Amino acid sequence: MKKSMFLHVLAYVSLVAVSNAFISPTQNNYITSHHSFKPRHAHKSHFKASIISNLDNDTSKIQEDQEEVDVVVIGSGFGGLSCAALTSKYNLETICLEAHDTPGGVAHSFSRYNNKSTTNGNQKVPFRFDSGPSLISGLSSKSTNPLRQVLDAVNTAESIDWITYDGWIIHDYADGKSFKLTTGVSGLFEQAIEEKAGKDARAEFEYFSKEMLAPNGLTEVSGYIPPFALRGDIGAVRSLFNYLWKFIRIGTKGALLTGPFTVTMDKYNIQNEFVRKWYDYLAFALSGLDAAHTQAAPVAYTIGDLHRKGCILDYPKGGMDTLIEALVKGITNHGGELRLNSRVEKLLLVEKDGDAHCEGVILNNGKVIKTRKGVVCNAPLWNMAKILKDSCEDDAPLCIESAVSLVQEQANDMEMTGAFMHLHLGIPKAGLEDLNLELHYSVLNFDLDVTAEQNLVIISIPTVVDPSLAPEGYHIIHAYTAASENFSDWESFLENNKDPGKVGANPNSKIASKYNEAEGYNQLKDEKAEALWKAIETVIPDVRARAKEDGAVSIVGTPLTHRRYNQRFRGTYGPAPPEGKDVWELPGPITPIKGLLACGDTTFPGIGLPGVAASGTIAANTLVSVDKQLELMSELKSK
Repeated sequence: MKKSMFLHVLAYVSLVAVSNAFISPTQNNYITSHHSFKPRHAHKSHFKASIISNLDNDTSKIQEDQEEVDVVVIGSGFGGLSCAALTSKYNLETICLEAHDTPGGVAHSFSRYNNKSTTNGNQKVPFRFDSGPSLISGLSSKSTNPLRQVLDAVNTAESIDWITYDGWIIHDYADGKSFKLTTGVSGLFEQAIEEKAGKDARAEFEYFSKEMLAPNGLTEVSGYIPPFALRGDIGAVRSLFNYLWKFIRIGTKGALLTGPFTVTMDKYNIQNEFVRKWYDYLAFALSGLDAAHTQAAPVAYTIGDLHRKGCILDYPKGGMDTLIEALVKGITNHGGELRLNSRVEKLLLVEKDGDAHCEGVILNNGKVIKTRKGVVCNAPLWNMAKILKDSCEDDAPLCIESAVSLVQEQANDMEMTGAFMHLHLGIPKAGLEDLNLELHYSVLNFDLDVTAEQNLVIISIPTVVDPSLAPEGYHIIHAYTAASENFSDWESFLENNKDPGKVGANPNSKIASKYNEAEGYNQLKDEKAEALWKAIETVIPDVRARAKEDGAVSIVGTPLTHRRYNQRFRGTYGPAPPEGKDVWELPGPITPIKGLLACGDTTFPGIGLPGVAASGTIAANTLVSVDKQLELMSELKSK
């Protein structure tokens, strides 16, 4: 992979520079949410009610069934939605295509009903589950968080009602005790560290936090360059010109930010075992990797989100759907469209002046959508490589073959983290009042490596703060092991005993779920779910009994479920450093194929809602002139 011309410096939002490298893969499906999309209040109605399904499979009239727009975005993860919202804001005619029947990617929401679901007017109240991340900060008010900046730019930030809270509980299997991370500067977390690990641990943590949060310290520096100033071409020289002084102030800290966080800890002589393990845990929660393999930038940025004065955590009232809806409105309010149940099968690849170009996409039903400006792929690199391979005809010109081969090589060279197990529950909550439940918990054994298989379980109980997410009298719970499941344990249940690189069917179809019928699948699912049940029992001891009560809901998701609904190759959490490297070297938005850009967690700056929103911003900026980019930056600054 060719190296970027600028140093990748920032936190979630750093410098992506004039990257000659290339992008991430695609593979998401689509349905349509035309301009008629209507805002949803809480979760009383769902996206399907407002979106037109694209399920016509007649491929006999491809030329007649064709349209042309400025931009097609493949995939409606947060990176894709951010990109599509901004290209729409830039007055580019945009269609965002999604293979699933709901937007949001890994962070989408879904509903389940029970036989006791109460009615709210004429509509039943479902259990409304978040499928992915729900630990959020920096969104309830204006901030440097790239996702918040996207929402502000497209004028939908104020459509979200935020619930704020001050931390989460960590339970350590090693000593059977729990402690709370409390945000802000109350001293409560420092006191908890002292009670957990002693005075030396507290003193070292306080010293390190002070250094990180100091003026021009690593935390402040990690937010110096906003993603709205970045783009993937030579125009970055001009768009970043006003930040020249910031680059000078970054100085040698740039090397720290782009290196592993352990190097930062070493620089400040952090020796205490608990403090180092704490930052291993924090890094893993952010990236699915320990501190030795996580860039310092996102960790430094997060330290600011947790430990500055007045810091709080945010949860969107109505669940993650509300946040997703705000991004969708950012698309539709500016003339763009979201199309669900619309799976991209191929890209339109042509030769122009000796170079490979992408001129549009072909859907699973044969419909052709051509683009005037470009295609942006929000699918992971591995999936994009498969789509490109399927798009390359036997008699394709050499320039196309070479470009597709280069993408394939990059996909093969990119390592990946482990996969997920999920457990979603809807349980009666009567009698749980005395437990004083919190919204979030982490359960792990600090004596083990944080990356050990099934060590860390993250638990979310959003009905603690938003009862509207479940029928009256119930709690919902989502527990998952992130990035610590071995996909090889599950691959034998797929056809030909391997992941071909894309699901190739509607996620709700029988073909896509065929693995459910494989011998031994349900047994392994039950075995692997045991770690999730055990973790929840540290919070709600009688959870298994409650899950068996009439009206309760229990859903186990495996790495194959995660792969199927989220179009994730091998069910992965995301990219990992290649062999011989300590941290990611992620490409920017530019690919070897002109007219094809990328965003998402396999492009710079990487995993996480802020990171993918930044990647979508960078891709959108690259599609417009620097003048338009600077105009939007000025508008955003004035808000």
